[in-house]
Amino acid sequence: MPRFFIDYQDGDHSLRDDDGDEYPSVEAARDAAIAALPDVGREAPPRDGRRRFAAYIRDEKGERLCTVTLNLEATCDPDRQEPNG
Repeated sequence: MPRFFIDYQDGDHSLRDDDGDEYPSVEAARDAAIAALPDVGREAPPRDGRRRFAAYIRDEKGERLCTVTLNLEATCDPDRQEPNG
């Protein structure tokens, strides 16, 4: 079974997968990355409410085969915010 490596990027922070995992296909590795991204998205966003997460799937040669992204944007209407009290 082929080995794929899934690297993660969260804004300025990155995590390189040096071990990899065996998946039956690149699509299965992609699906594993898709499944992991929503968990990362549960963390509080920066003050501007925007966050971009990415996962990059590489093969054993280091060639990037897929990119999976999750963009989070949270906005509030300033006129509808409740006052701090």
